[in-house]
Amino acid sequence: MKGNFAHLIRPLGITLLILIVLEILSTAFLPMVGLTKYRIPFNVLIILYMGFKLETPFTSVMILILQYTHSFFSIEGWEMGTVAGVMICIIISYLKDLLHLTSSVITIVVTQIFQTLWFLIVSSLIYLKTDDFSYIAQKFWRFLPESIVISLLAPLIFGVLDAIWKTEGESGLGSSV
Repeated sequence: MKGNFAHLIRPLGITLLILIVLEILSTAFLPMVGLTKYRIPFNVLIILYMGFKLETPFTSVMILILQYTHSFFSIEGWEMGTVAGVMICIIISYLKDLLHLTSSVITIVVTQIFQTLWFLIVSSLIYLKTDDFSYIAQKFWRFLPESIVISLLAPLIFGVLDAIWKTEGESGLGSSV
């Protein structure tokens, strides 16, 4: 991946537009079918993609921008997601040699594992902030179906993001997602 931030502006802008469209669709259509408490966390999926596929020193800045954009569509603040995203990307960077997203099934499983880790990090931060475990328990039961949907969509979204970021073959994580 390119080391100059100017080379990242166009793909980041397109990714932000995709995030905004997905957030609008999720915000509009899920309540229409009666799922008022569920929100598909597309921001998490995009940040996981960045951790898996992009090798740039600006990853944390891009995570901040994505989380800040996501905060316009959510009551969640941008700060906990940014901390969780940076921590997840650090963990992914240490495990890059072990992770090879060579098939859709592996992509789905690895995405689910890292979403669970994301949930644990954010839940820990919420618990430290509120000292109330009941909210975390409620959030966990909403997290399960949301994370399964995101994991199932991961190969498709990663393919779209591969085309935008032109990372096909650049990453050590396999090329046929």
